[in-house]
Amino acid sequence: MEYAGAEYWDRYFAGLREDGSDLDWRGRWTDAVGPLLREAGAKTILDLGCGTGNDALRLVHDGFAVTGLDVSEQAIEEARRKLGPDARLVVGDMALGLPFGDAIFDAVMSNVALHMFPDAVTRRVFAEIQRVLRPGGLFVFHVNAREDRPLRARRRPVARELEPDYVLEETGQTVRFFSREYLFQLLTEWEAVRLESVEIVDEDSGRPFKRLWRGVARRSFQSRHGAPGRSVTSS
Repeated sequence: MEYAGAEYWDRYFAGLREDGSDLDWRGRWTDAVGPLLREAGAKTILDLGCGTGNDALRLVHDGFAVTGLDVSEQAIEEARRKLGPDARLVVGDMALGLPFGDAIFDAVMSNVALHMFPDAVTRRVFAEIQRVLRPGGLFVFHVNAREDRPLRARRRPVARELEPDYVLEETGQTVRFFSREYLFQLLTEWEAVRLESVEIVDEDSGRPFKRLWRGVARRSFQSRHGAPGRSVTSS
């Protein structure tokens, strides 16, 4: 088992629908990245791992032209009910390549959807994101931080570790935890890389609930093998 794929996520989203619930972080992610997308002058956005379309819907309401991709047909069906013809929605497995042409998006956004894969697949996905972005395009994302691992294990026990910082949980989900150094490796060929540590606090207990990295990077205007020096920041 390399990673939890369509079968797992179809069961997951079907279960949410049966329970009358949804996977929605409300504006937690889009409130942070929306201003960055507008500042960059982005118009066409790929929402990678869009789930049931909640973030895509917010972007559409903000005037962006949105394409959403998710591995789960169940999730995309729900997203289509919410968005109708206002967004292009595609069922596809990002781990197998993105079903889009080269350099067609102004920005790629992915919120808590990239930390599902082993190292080799993760590297391929980041390369594919670079491919579909226009030169100078923006990549904004949220992924689990390594510091999130003990917090998550309290809620979702681990069955076994598949490779360093990549685990199989008892539910059948596969999860990767990112260090700052690992993210900088993945973003070596990008410009203006910025990483911000984000901690989410449980509203009832006031204790840390989740720790993530918020990443922002820009695709170089130069060719892949002629990228200039980049600036990097983290907090």
